[in-house]
Amino acid sequence: MDSTDTMIAPQTASNRGLHQPFLERAAGGEASDRAVGLGAFLVMRLVDQFRVDATGPGIDAIGYQCFSTRSYIADIRPQTETSNMLYEVTRVAQVALESDERRLLFPPLLALAFCLEEEFRLFEALDVLQTTLCLSDGRDAEEELGVFLHRGRLLRNTSAFDEARTSYERAGGIALRLGDKHSELLSRIGRGIVARQVGNLPDSEHILRGVIAESQTSGDSDAEARASQDLAGTLYFSGRIPDATPFAFKAYELYDSLQNKARALSDTGAMLKALGHYNAARNAYSLVLSYDLRSDIRARTEVECLEVSALTRDRVSFERWRQSIAAKKSSLPHDALLDFELQTGIGLSMFDEYDRAEDHILRAIALAEEMGMGERVFYAERRLAEVREQRRQALEHTPYVAEEGECTSPVRDTIERLEDLVTTVRG
Repeated sequence: MDSTDTMIAPQTASNRGLHQPFLERAAGGEASDRAVGLGAFLVMRLVDQFRVDATGPGIDAIGYQCFSTRSYIADIRPQTETSNMLYEVTRVAQVALESDERRLLFPPLLALAFCLEEEFRLFEALDVLQTTLCLSDGRDAEEELGVFLHRGRLLRNTSAFDEARTSYERAGGIALRLGDKHSELLSRIGRGIVARQVGNLPDSEHILRGVIAESQTSGDSDAEARASQDLAGTLYFSGRIPDATPFAFKAYELYDSLQNKARALSDTGAMLKALGHYNAARNAYSLVLSYDLRSDIRARTEVECLEVSALTRDRVSFERWRQSIAAKKSSLPHDALLDFELQTGIGLSMFDEYDRAEDHILRAIALAEEMGMGERVFYAERRLAEVREQRRQALEHTPYVAEEGECTSPVRDTIERLEDLVTTVRG
């Protein structure tokens, strides 16, 4: 999440139309960023005129508002993807006004929300989605379905877990009415992720295994890939890493999207690393970093490389990765920042810097508690206990050796397939 974002209350009847996240952007930062923030605020105020319950000025006044807002956006320098999307919203607003068809605004608003999410401006994206929902007049079930699925993801990524669960449930209900099985499976995957994030790992596993079974029956490889990757995460946080690893690699094989493949391969590397298969983990991460990645995926992969360097006692690589990530610390999403603190602490413990290690892990625990991420709290506390055990062993002059986990047949098969993949890619 961008550092200018702060927690805000959900949009209600009393604060609807305030568009606080955009006002906050307009109030700080560089001049160009302030201009985009003000422009986004003006665009959202324009869209408010198209709400189903709007009782604003007449068509002439709204037409002038379209013109003046579009003129302001056109003058923003430098032009960015966000400012271009804002301009598109104003252009479509003019067409919607002339044709009396507010539904035309759904596509550019949803595209704007995705763009803001890509920039980690999650609360701004949420504001856009909430504003979009206010345009629905009962004929827009498909658009509402997309909004509720997207809104669920944003809410869980901002730790608003109860609201996220409700949003996914709303999406699932709409999908069932529309006969949209794929979206209904996606809504259940979302609920499975929320269950994991609040620490209900058995419920998460039950939901995700059910989705995998149904997606295999229906031939929905995308839903199977997503559920497999998220089930891998649930099993990982349950401490069942040998069971988790093949699911992560299966997701990599099933995905079509390069970005999704990179995420799944990064997860596979993390699990192989946790099992002590460091060369295999390096293979996975090197492949991930060779892709043209979004900044958040690259940052998370670099965090994993940080720990591999520590586990192999490569202090030079550890410091190189640590400094690289620290340089962009302020722009990391909260969960990536949490992982950075945790992995830095784990790494420092490998170099016998136990006081610094505990400080970083305690910061990770505090971040997890602040975000209400129960499973991350439990995991970080386990790692803290391990670091303290390392300290005890060091004081007793007992050398600490990282243990290699069980290499089950499915894990061995994953490692071999990954090695074949690296050989093919490197030619």
